[in-house]
Amino acid sequence: MIIRRAVPEDISEIYKMLLDMHKRVEVPASPIGSHKLISVINTAIHKGIVLLAEVEGKIIGSLGGMPNSDWWSEEKHLGDLWFYVYPDKRNSRAAIKLVKTFINIGKEINMKVKLGHFYSGDMERKDKFFDRLGFIKTGSLYTEV
Repeated sequence: MIIRRAVPEDISEIYKMLLDMHKRVEVPASPIGSHKLISVINTAIHKGIVLLAEVEGKIIGSLGGMPNSDWWSEEKHLGDLWFYVYPDKRNSRAAIKLVKTFINIGKEINMKVKLGHFYSGDMERKDKFFDRLGFIKTGSLYTEV
């Protein structure tokens, strides 16, 4: 498995991956706007960080993010836009490698990393995953049904 930065030629594969991610949500989520999603992927590739986990030339996971700041602060952090590994590849080390690479890039650019998980199940397992990687839980997201 390799972890690499995405290039514009990867946009269609990332798009397909994020469609798969969206169809698997377990709570109501806003519908995808294709033009907006493609624009965000493109912007993240050019102005942010988009990592791909690849096995034998096939993308099995991705973590994309951008420098950002909390609404009350000028201090920048590296925040995720998406983080997804195909379900049949979750027994690999792709998720760990994607996050650790993202953290290392954050250190290189002197930004702490903030990651989240939304709209899907198995939250306790995901909380433990992030905890093992040194993150602390700092809130929750509540959505009106």
